[in-house]
Amino acid sequence: MPTTDLALVILAGGLGSRFGGDKQVQPFGEQGYFLFEYACYDAYRVGFQKVFVVVRPGMEELVFEQLKRWISPAKFQILIQTQSRKKPLGTAHALSMLNGQWTGSFLVLNADDYYGQALIKKAYDLQQSGVLAASLAFRLSSTLSAHGPVSRGICLEEAGCLLQIAEVKKLELKDDEILDSENNRYRPNTLVSMNAWLLPASFLTFLDSEVKDFIANHSADGQLEIFLPDCIQKAIDAQLFEVKLVAAQSTWFGLTYKADLEQAIQQLQLLEQTGVYPQIFEWWT
Repeated sequence: MPTTDLALVILAGGLGSRFGGDKQVQPFGEQGYFLFEYACYDAYRVGFQKVFVVVRPGMEELVFEQLKRWISPAKFQILIQTQSRKKPLGTAHALSMLNGQWTGSFLVLNADDYYGQALIKKAYDLQQSGVLAASLAFRLSSTLSAHGPVSRGICLEEAGCLLQIAEVKKLELKDDEILDSENNRYRPNTLVSMNAWLLPASFLTFLDSEVKDFIANHSADGQLEIFLPDCIQKAIDAQLFEVKLVAAQSTWFGLTYKADLEQAIQQLQLLEQTGVYPQIFEWWT
Protein backbone atom coordinates (compact mmCIF):
# COMPACT_ATOMS: atom_id res chain seq x y z
CA MET A 1 0.00 0.00 0.00
CA PRO A 2 1.55 3.38 -1.01
CA THR A 3 2.62 5.70 1.77
CA THR A 4 1.46 9.29 1.88
CA ASP A 5 4.70 10.62 3.37
CA LEU A 6 6.54 12.74 0.80
CA ALA A 7 9.17 15.43 1.29
CA LEU A 8 10.82 17.94 -1.00
CA VAL A 9 14.61 18.11 -0.82
CA ILE A 10 16.35 21.20 -2.22
CA LEU A 11 20.07 21.01 -2.97
CA ALA A 12 21.36 24.54 -2.29
CA GLY A 13 24.99 24.08 -1.35
CA GLY A 14 26.75 24.96 -4.61
CA LEU A 15 29.22 27.79 -5.11
CA GLY A 16 27.70 29.26 -8.30
CA SER A 17 31.07 29.76 -9.97
CA ARG A 18 29.78 30.42 -13.49
CA PHE A 19 26.96 32.59 -12.14
CA GLY A 20 29.40 34.61 -10.07
CA GLY A 21 27.71 34.25 -6.69
CA ASP A 22 25.15 32.45 -4.56
CA LYS A 23 22.46 32.00 -7.21
CA GLN A 24 20.41 29.77 -4.89
CA VAL A 25 19.60 32.83 -2.76
CA GLN A 26 19.04 35.28 -5.61
CA PRO A 27 15.81 37.17 -4.74
CA PHE A 28 12.90 37.46 -7.18
CA GLY A 29 9.77 39.59 -7.25
CA GLU A 30 8.50 42.18 -4.80
CA GLN A 31 8.74 39.70 -1.91
CA GLY A 32 12.28 38.65 -2.76
CA TYR A 33 11.53 34.93 -2.91
CA PHE A 34 14.39 32.59 -3.79
CA LEU A 35 13.88 30.54 -6.95
CA PHE A 36 13.51 27.29 -5.01
CA GLU A 37 10.73 28.78 -2.90
CA TYR A 38 8.44 28.51 -5.90
CA ALA A 39 9.03 24.75 -5.83
CA CYS A 40 8.31 24.77 -2.10
CA TYR A 41 5.02 26.55 -2.74
CA ASP A 42 4.09 24.07 -5.48
CA ALA A 43 4.92 21.18 -3.12
CA TYR A 44 2.77 22.69 -0.37
CA ARG A 45 -0.21 23.03 -2.70
CA VAL A 46 -0.17 19.41 -3.88
CA GLY A 47 0.33 17.84 -0.46
CA PHE A 48 4.01 17.37 0.38
CA GLN A 49 4.58 17.10 4.12
CA LYS A 50 7.97 18.77 4.57
CA VAL A 51 10.86 20.59 2.92
CA PHE A 52 14.54 19.93 3.56
CA VAL A 53 17.09 22.44 2.25
CA VAL A 54 20.73 21.36 2.09
CA VAL A 55 23.12 24.30 2.37
CA ARG A 56 26.82 24.77 2.89
CA PRO A 57 28.04 26.10 6.25
CA GLY A 58 27.31 29.79 6.75
CA MET A 59 24.09 29.88 4.71
CA GLU A 60 21.75 28.27 7.21
CA GLU A 61 20.62 31.43 9.04
CA LEU A 62 19.83 33.31 5.83
CA VAL A 63 17.76 30.43 4.43
CA PHE A 64 16.01 29.81 7.76
CA GLU A 65 14.98 33.46 8.12
CA GLN A 66 13.76 33.50 4.53
CA LEU A 67 11.60 30.38 4.75
CA LYS A 68 10.04 31.14 8.12
CA ARG A 69 8.35 34.18 6.57
CA TRP A 70 5.70 31.85 5.12
CA ILE A 71 6.51 28.27 6.20
CA SER A 72 6.04 27.03 9.75
CA PRO A 73 9.40 25.85 11.18
CA ALA A 74 7.73 22.49 11.79
CA LYS A 75 7.40 22.09 8.03
CA PHE A 76 11.00 22.70 6.98
CA GLN A 77 14.49 21.78 8.09
CA ILE A 78 17.89 23.15 7.11
CA LEU A 79 20.60 20.52 6.64
CA ILE A 80 24.22 21.67 6.62
CA GLN A 81 26.55 20.01 4.12
CA THR A 82 29.49 19.61 6.47
CA GLN A 83 32.89 18.91 4.93
CA SER A 84 36.58 19.59 5.42
CA ARG A 85 37.22 21.55 2.21
CA LYS A 86 35.82 24.74 0.66
CA LYS A 87 34.54 23.24 -2.60
CA PRO A 88 31.38 21.17 -2.04
CA LEU A 89 31.82 17.42 -2.38
CA GLY A 90 28.97 17.13 -4.86
CA THR A 91 25.24 16.51 -5.11
CA ALA A 92 25.44 12.93 -3.81
CA HIS A 93 27.23 14.12 -0.68
CA ALA A 94 24.66 16.89 -0.26
CA LEU A 95 21.73 14.47 -0.42
CA SER A 96 23.42 12.09 2.02
CA MET A 97 22.78 14.74 4.71
CA LEU A 98 19.14 13.56 4.60
CA ASN A 99 20.07 10.10 5.89
CA GLY A 100 18.51 9.61 9.33
CA GLN A 101 16.32 12.70 8.98
CA TRP A 102 13.41 11.34 6.92
CA THR A 103 11.88 7.89 6.51
CA GLY A 104 9.52 8.49 3.59
CA SER A 105 9.92 9.06 -0.13
CA PHE A 106 11.27 12.37 -1.37
CA LEU A 107 11.64 14.52 -4.47
CA VAL A 108 15.09 16.02 -5.07
CA LEU A 109 15.48 19.33 -6.94
CA ASN A 110 18.27 21.83 -7.54
CA ALA A 111 17.88 25.21 -5.83
CA ASP A 112 18.89 27.15 -8.95
CA ASP A 113 16.38 25.57 -11.34
CA TYR A 114 12.67 26.19 -11.86
CA TYR A 115 10.79 22.96 -12.60
CA GLY A 116 7.15 23.99 -12.77
CA GLN A 117 3.96 22.96 -11.02
CA ALA A 118 3.25 20.07 -13.39
CA LEU A 119 6.50 18.27 -12.54
CA ILE A 120 5.94 18.49 -8.80
CA LYS A 121 2.31 17.35 -9.16
CA LYS A 122 3.49 14.45 -11.34
CA ALA A 123 6.06 13.38 -8.74
CA TYR A 124 3.34 13.46 -6.07
CA ASP A 125 0.97 11.39 -8.20
CA LEU A 126 3.65 8.84 -9.05
CA GLN A 127 4.53 8.35 -5.39
CA GLN A 128 0.90 8.08 -4.38
CA SER A 129 0.39 5.38 -7.02
CA GLY A 130 3.23 3.30 -5.58
CA VAL A 131 6.13 4.22 -7.86
CA LEU A 132 9.36 3.95 -5.86
CA ALA A 133 11.73 5.92 -8.06
CA ALA A 134 11.49 8.14 -11.11
CA SER A 135 13.56 10.53 -13.18
CA LEU A 136 11.42 13.49 -14.22
CA ALA A 137 13.28 14.55 -17.33
CA PHE A 138 13.08 17.42 -19.80
CA ARG A 139 13.64 17.64 -23.54
CA LEU A 140 17.18 18.75 -24.25
CA SER A 141 16.21 21.69 -26.46
CA SER A 142 14.29 23.32 -23.60
CA THR A 143 17.24 23.20 -21.19
CA LEU A 144 19.98 24.94 -23.17
CA SER A 145 21.35 28.35 -22.26
CA ALA A 146 21.67 31.15 -24.79
CA HIS A 147 24.71 32.40 -22.89
CA GLY A 148 27.11 29.46 -22.96
CA PRO A 149 27.53 25.68 -22.99
CA VAL A 150 25.92 23.43 -20.38
CA SER A 151 26.34 19.89 -19.05
CA ARG A 152 23.36 17.55 -19.18
CA GLY A 153 22.61 13.96 -18.17
CA ILE A 154 21.44 12.16 -21.31
CA CYS A 155 18.83 9.53 -20.41
CA LEU A 156 18.68 6.15 -22.16
CA GLU A 157 15.35 4.34 -21.82
CA GLU A 158 14.30 0.72 -21.81
CA ALA A 159 10.65 -0.30 -21.40
CA GLY A 160 9.75 3.01 -19.80
CA CYS A 161 12.58 2.90 -17.28
CA LEU A 162 15.92 4.64 -17.04
CA LEU A 163 18.59 2.25 -18.27
CA GLN A 164 21.57 4.58 -18.24
CA ILE A 165 22.39 8.22 -17.65
CA ALA A 166 25.43 9.67 -19.38
CA GLU A 167 26.89 13.06 -18.50
CA VAL A 168 27.62 15.12 -21.61
CA LYS A 169 29.47 18.40 -21.26
CA LYS A 170 29.57 21.61 -23.26
CA LEU A 171 26.25 21.22 -25.03
CA GLU A 172 25.06 24.23 -26.97
CA LEU A 173 23.01 25.27 -29.99
CA LYS A 174 25.12 26.03 -33.06
CA ASP A 175 23.55 26.79 -36.45
CA ASP A 176 20.26 25.18 -35.39
CA GLU A 177 22.00 21.99 -34.23
CA ILE A 178 22.69 20.81 -30.69
CA LEU A 179 26.35 19.86 -30.44
CA ASP A 180 28.81 18.90 -27.73
CA SER A 181 32.51 19.81 -27.58
CA GLU A 182 33.35 17.02 -30.06
CA ASN A 183 30.60 18.10 -32.48
CA ASN A 184 28.40 15.10 -31.76
CA ARG A 185 24.79 15.87 -32.66
CA TYR A 186 21.82 15.43 -30.33
CA ARG A 187 18.12 15.41 -31.10
CA PRO A 188 16.13 18.28 -29.58
CA ASN A 189 13.64 15.85 -27.95
CA THR A 190 16.36 13.80 -26.24
CA LEU A 191 15.38 13.41 -22.59
CA VAL A 192 17.87 14.82 -20.09
CA SER A 193 17.98 14.76 -16.33
CA MET A 194 17.88 18.12 -14.58
CA ASN A 195 18.39 16.44 -11.19
CA ALA A 196 14.67 15.99 -10.53
CA TRP A 197 14.46 12.60 -8.82
CA LEU A 198 11.69 10.82 -6.94
CA LEU A 199 13.49 8.40 -4.60
CA PRO A 200 12.65 6.01 -1.74
CA ALA A 201 14.12 6.30 1.75
CA SER A 202 15.93 2.98 1.22
CA PHE A 203 18.23 4.72 -1.27
CA LEU A 204 19.72 6.85 1.51
CA THR A 205 21.48 3.88 3.15
CA PHE A 206 22.98 2.90 -0.20
CA LEU A 207 23.97 6.52 -0.87
CA ASP A 208 25.58 6.94 2.54
CA SER A 209 27.83 3.95 1.85
CA GLU A 210 28.82 5.29 -1.57
CA VAL A 211 29.66 8.72 -0.14
CA LYS A 212 31.74 7.28 2.70
CA ASP A 213 33.70 5.14 0.22
CA PHE A 214 34.27 8.18 -1.98
CA ILE A 215 35.59 10.29 0.91
CA ALA A 216 37.85 7.46 2.11
CA ASN A 217 39.34 6.99 -1.36
CA HIS A 218 39.60 10.62 -2.48
CA SER A 219 40.21 12.65 0.68
CA ALA A 220 43.40 14.16 -0.76
CA ASP A 221 41.68 15.48 -3.90
CA GLY A 222 40.32 18.99 -3.35
CA GLN A 223 38.34 19.15 -6.61
CA LEU A 224 36.78 15.75 -7.28
CA GLU A 225 33.04 15.49 -6.58
CA ILE A 226 30.55 12.63 -6.18
CA PHE A 227 27.42 13.23 -8.20
CA LEU A 228 23.90 11.99 -7.52
CA PRO A 229 23.23 10.64 -11.03
CA ASP A 230 26.31 8.40 -10.78
CA CYS A 231 25.06 6.91 -7.51
CA ILE A 232 21.59 6.40 -8.94
CA GLN A 233 23.18 4.61 -11.89
CA LYS A 234 24.98 2.30 -9.45
CA ALA A 235 21.69 1.62 -7.67
CA ILE A 236 20.07 0.73 -11.00
CA ASP A 237 22.97 -1.55 -11.91
CA ALA A 238 22.72 -3.22 -8.48
CA GLN A 239 18.96 -3.72 -9.09
CA LEU A 240 18.13 -1.81 -5.92
CA PHE A 241 15.09 -0.43 -7.73
CA GLU A 242 13.81 0.51 -11.19
CA VAL A 243 13.71 4.19 -12.07
CA LYS A 244 10.70 5.15 -14.16
CA LEU A 245 11.60 7.67 -16.89
CA VAL A 246 8.94 10.36 -17.17
CA ALA A 247 8.93 13.30 -19.58
CA ALA A 248 8.09 16.45 -17.63
CA GLN A 249 5.14 18.42 -18.99
CA SER A 250 6.28 21.77 -17.61
CA THR A 251 8.64 24.59 -18.53
CA TRP A 252 12.16 24.57 -17.12
CA PHE A 253 14.49 27.52 -16.67
CA GLY A 254 17.55 27.97 -14.54
CA LEU A 255 20.49 30.07 -13.44
CA THR A 256 23.72 28.78 -14.97
CA TYR A 257 25.17 32.11 -16.07
CA LYS A 258 24.58 35.63 -14.76
CA ALA A 259 23.02 36.48 -18.11
CA ASP A 260 20.31 33.86 -17.46
CA LEU A 261 18.96 36.01 -14.63
CA GLU A 262 16.97 38.44 -16.79
CA GLN A 263 15.06 35.62 -18.49
CA ALA A 264 14.27 34.05 -15.12
CA ILE A 265 12.95 37.39 -13.83
CA GLN A 266 10.72 37.76 -16.89
CA GLN A 267 9.45 34.18 -16.65
CA LEU A 268 8.49 34.55 -12.98
CA GLN A 269 6.83 37.90 -13.63
CA LEU A 270 4.70 36.25 -16.32
CA LEU A 271 3.78 33.39 -13.98
CA GLU A 272 2.62 35.94 -11.38
CA GLN A 273 0.73 38.02 -13.94
CA THR A 274 -1.13 34.96 -15.23
CA GLY A 275 -2.12 33.89 -11.72
CA VAL A 276 0.08 30.81 -11.44
CA TYR A 277 1.66 32.28 -8.29
CA PRO A 278 0.36 34.91 -5.88
CA GLN A 279 2.55 37.89 -5.04
CA ILE A 280 2.51 36.72 -1.41
CA PHE A 281 2.59 33.00 -0.65
CA GLU A 282 0.00 31.47 1.65
CA TRP A 283 1.13 30.40 5.13
CA TRP A 284 2.19 26.73 5.23
CA THR A 285 1.41 25.26 8.66
